[in-house]
Amino acid sequence: MPPGGFGFGRAMRGEGPEKTSLKVDFRRLKRHYWPFMRPHLKAIAVGMVCVFITSGLGKVWPLAGRFLVDQVATPMVKNQWTSEGYSHSLQLLGGVVAILLLVHLLNGILSWRRTTVIRRAGAAMVRALREHVYRHLQGLSLGFFESRQTGEIMSRVTGDVNALERIITEVGDQVLMEVLSLAITVGILFWLDWRLALCALVPIPFMAVHMLFFSRRIRPLFRKIRDRHGALNARLQDNISGIRVIKAFHTEQQENQRFEQENADLFKTEMEGVRVFSFAFPLVGFITAMGGLLVTGVGFYYLVQPNPTVTLGDLMAFQGYVMQLYQPIGHLFHMYNSVLQSFASGERVAEILESEPEVADAPEATALPPIAGEVRFAGVSFGYNETTTVLDGIDLLAKPGQTIALVGRSGAGKTSLVNLIPRFYDPTKGHILIDGKDLRTVTQTSLRAQIGVVLQDPFLFNGTVADNIRYARPEATDEQVHAAAEVANAHEFIAELPSVYDTHIGERGVKLSGGQKQRISIARAVLADRRILILDEATSMIDSHSEILIQRALERLMQGRTTFVIAHRLSTVRRADQILVLEHGTVCERGTHAELMEKGGAYAEMYRAQFPIEEEQPKPMGIPVATGMPLGDASSLLTNLG
Repeated sequence: MPPGGFGFGRAMRGEGPEKTSLKVDFRRLKRHYWPFMRPHLKAIAVGMVCVFITSGLGKVWPLAGRFLVDQVATPMVKNQWTSEGYSHSLQLLGGVVAILLLVHLLNGILSWRRTTVIRRAGAAMVRALREHVYRHLQGLSLGFFESRQTGEIMSRVTGDVNALERIITEVGDQVLMEVLSLAITVGILFWLDWRLALCALVPIPFMAVHMLFFSRRIRPLFRKIRDRHGALNARLQDNISGIRVIKAFHTEQQENQRFEQENADLFKTEMEGVRVFSFAFPLVGFITAMGGLLVTGVGFYYLVQPNPTVTLGDLMAFQGYVMQLYQPIGHLFHMYNSVLQSFASGERVAEILESEPEVADAPEATALPPIAGEVRFAGVSFGYNETTTVLDGIDLLAKPGQTIALVGRSGAGKTSLVNLIPRFYDPTKGHILIDGKDLRTVTQTSLRAQIGVVLQDPFLFNGTVADNIRYARPEATDEQVHAAAEVANAHEFIAELPSVYDTHIGERGVKLSGGQKQRISIARAVLADRRILILDEATSMIDSHSEILIQRALERLMQGRTTFVIAHRLSTVRRADQILVLEHGTVCERGTHAELMEKGGAYAEMYRAQFPIEEEQPKPMGIPVATGMPLGDASSLLTNLG
């Protein structure tokens, strides 16, 4: 699938809204959202019954008014009743009032029940859908997230999913109620007088045509507005995440201008919608007013005839029902707006759900059993797209427990190579095998459960120190967490924190130094206890003192594990079992430190550039353990963790 597949990429990268088809793909929406509505059909049915009854009860009022005018008020005005008749009329009036009070009470109870049932169903649907979208996102490949802005994805998972609640709460409730009200009203109008009913229906075709043209104009605007909101959220998320960089380079004014531009684009798009609405709704009001005047004029014409076929009560009831005819149409017009917004949001969420992982388990994939740690690359080539080759013809054999160092200039393909081991990506050619098993034949979950990673920029979650250390092993005891911190040389500084291991470290570990965050990430890898370990520039962004502590921790962590080390500081890889020098995606040299120095090639040139005077005796990988915990004690701690 191309980056940003399904027309998704440009909008999610913040490059502007996509053009939107005027047609609503109902089959597409049904495919994605019907499974979430189906469990709530019972609640929707209860709501529909309540809607039907309340719609019928709402039609009692004009008929009651007609009865009072024709059967109570008119005879009294004409003095046709005796005192007994007057008393009878009061009884009729009291009966009508009692019935209306009962109708009003029943209508309130049913409306409360309808709203409660429907709103609960809508909220439950949104909850399930949001969880489904999140699970789907978790199953997508790394490439999906690398080509899209985080804020835009967040906008779809939160705002757009919430907007879909209208499909139940407005389509399933309000729209149904208004449609039923409209149907019942039309039936009563024709029952009262078919001629006036036809007059009342005259504006309907004009309103239908108006709604059609309105939808053709407003629906693309709704999609455009949602995309602008996503772009604004993406800008906000980037700026908040990078606030330290913004402060450091004093670019607040520049970022203010960028945010203001995104905000201005959103405002401009929203104003396009305002212009459409400002014309559409007054026109609807004008059309309905013309219909009401037509009914009034024709009704009075029939009323004043020598032999009137319409009574005053009929005309008053008709006026009441005409209002009940046009009011639902106006409401439907407003709700049509909300429904279109829901469809726009539904399409944006559907684009996520239709994105397929680039790396997927084969149908016959099996779980990878516990491994010894042998890793083999056989003729592996890789590119992030069809036109660019990042790795070309890589052959490599790492035996269990060996350390493989990857060195080379930036962009040589080191990180791309190690990213293939946990199957973040699949090679375009060749095979990668662990203990003789092709990675494409095993499940990703079982594979990654046996690989540990320590990154150059460690990511810590907003929580406690203990939560971050036991992240990959939630069932670990406090004693195991403390032991892992000891191995990672982290226990000493953790013990000085305000709440020790229960200290909250803030988003991305903002309350800790770079070295402290790195040692916690190493403790996390220690506790995970994986057979294959990937160290991606684990000491390149820290001070010298922290580097000493981290190197000691890494020495302990690497014991007995197959380790892949990416390093620019060549002093850290001199005791590696194999050193691979990458250049333009190929291995230009390989061997031990001594062999490569003797060869005098690219590695020797890079090494002498860093160390003009080479020391006579090679140092162990990293800083030798002169103080602190002996390696033997660390090994025993690691054993106890298992």
